[in-house]
Amino acid sequence: MKTTLAIAFTVALGGLAHAQGFGRGDMMRDRIQWSRSLDAAMKGGGEFLSEFEKRRLKAMGIEPQDKKFIFVYIRPTSEDTEPREFNTCQDAVDAYRGAWVFVKLDFDKESAVQKAWKVTSAPACIGCDLYGNDFVKLGAPAVDTIRSVIRGTPQAVAAYEAKLKADYQKASDLVKAEDDRGSKMLVDICLSGKNGYKEVTESQAKLNELTETAFKKGDLAAAVSPDTGVEYFEDLVKIYRTTPPGARAEVLLATLDHARGNIQPAIQRLLKVMKSDPRALKAEIESAGKALDEISKAGDAKIELALNGPDKVLAKDAVRKIAKDYLGTDAGKHAADASK
Repeated sequence: MKTTLAIAFTVALGGLAHAQGFGRGDMMRDRIQWSRSLDAAMKGGGEFLSEFEKRRLKAMGIEPQDKKFIFVYIRPTSEDTEPREFNTCQDAVDAYRGAWVFVKLDFDKESAVQKAWKVTSAPACIGCDLYGNDFVKLGAPAVDTIRSVIRGTPQAVAAYEAKLKADYQKASDLVKAEDDRGSKMLVDICLSGKNGYKEVTESQAKLNELTETAFKKGDLAAAVSPDTGVEYFEDLVKIYRTTPPGARAEVLLATLDHARGNIQPAIQRLLKVMKSDPRALKAEIESAGKALDEISKAGDAKIELALNGPDKVLAKDAVRKIAKDYLGTDAGKHAADASK
């Protein structure tokens, strides 16, 4: 009688588990589900937190956690299946159940994000915060590598956040005291700053505010003579480097260079800005793109003028020179085609 009751209880329990969706085997339960994109991962990977998943985790005694970190696996384009180490490494499985989102990206040497991470080959394992900033970067996904990323990233993020808060407070105090060291600290925060952090965003805003007067003086200097304006904005670039004010000064320098007939230097300045991380310099990249379009239009006007001249031989020579001068723009391509 006891045996019959035990069997009946076991069958009933198994049926209940199956009805709840928990009868698929340990391997399926523990398998990591990969977020469909970095953007989705940065939103917390919520596409996988279905009602079924919530019930499953609760039945296992695990409460769903807020996601805080992203494990990015950069895979070779020739790879067909994910490395088994991700599902045999218990640290990875536990991380997936906890504060981590996992995302696979194909290696792309043209990807702005992968360039920002300085990823030059695949495979690579990268530990990021939820803003997509890289903190730990290692190679092929061996179990030890996966563990190192998972264990090292939270520590690196916490250390960065603590230093950022302290530096920003010190910089703010110095700025209020009208101490020049404050603006220098803001530059350093922006240069080493990572996307998504309030202190970095506010540092950029304060730096823009502090430099507004400097840019007005630069406009006056350029109005006196382009050479004077170039010297002034070159100094701003040296001071503010790849911060938003530094990139803004580069765009203005390019405009002045083009006005002085230094076409290639102007184009290269703009292309340099346009290769920046769009997450940090979106407005400046857009400004550089517009300036490049204007330079290209000037080149197209020169092409049309040359081709309408009476001497076809001289026209071809002129167009070849335009192709060289405007290399890197649409006008350069148009001139190269016209010279054939």
